[in-house]
Amino acid sequence: MFVHRLSLAGTLALLIVAACFVVIVFERAGLAPQLRPVTPALYAWTVLLATFALVLGVANVVLVHLRRIYRGQRDWPGSLALLVTLFSVLLAGLLDPRGATAPVVEWFFDAVIVPGQASLFALLAFFTAAAGYRYLRIGRRGGAWLLAGALIILVAQMPLIAWPGPARQAINWLVAQPVAAVFRGALLGGSLAVILVGARFLLGRSEVE
Repeated sequence: MFVHRLSLAGTLALLIVAACFVVIVFERAGLAPQLRPVTPALYAWTVLLATFALVLGVANVVLVHLRRIYRGQRDWPGSLALLVTLFSVLLAGLLDPRGATAPVVEWFFDAVIVPGQASLFALLAFFTAAAGYRYLRIGRRGGAWLLAGALIILVAQMPLIAWPGPARQAINWLVAQPVAAVFRGALLGGSLAVILVGARFLLGRSEVE
């Protein structure tokens, strides 16, 4: 059973989102070229709203970790390190006229963020292998093929392995054609799911038992 809760503000928000969606779809599809001057303004508003959302997200992170430090909860030193790093980078960017290109900010990016991202991506291969072993269930139909394909693409992309010309061409074809097609299909399905969830949220519909 679904409960319908749609206020006046929700109705206006739904109409605005629907109108923007229709305008962008028609302009991108080439059905209404006269709408081309409107879409840059919509994109600019999207960036502005995303900026406000980012500021609110940072404020929420700060409040959550300050509360954790104040209460002495588990792993509070990690919260302290996060807040010290956050405010250090923020102050360095605000006090230096060069902003994001300030030497301190660039040092934090090169010495902290980049190694962290590299470590996470390196661990991703092991998590993928563990997930494949655990959930793909090699004994099941199709599981072995899926796991084998994932391992082949993973090994093929390693820079330490020098593949001969025909093998490299075959690998590039696999990545550019079948793998890219599947990936784009997954992105399209995920985008449609996000649109559906957003529409349900704007409509004020929630499923209850």
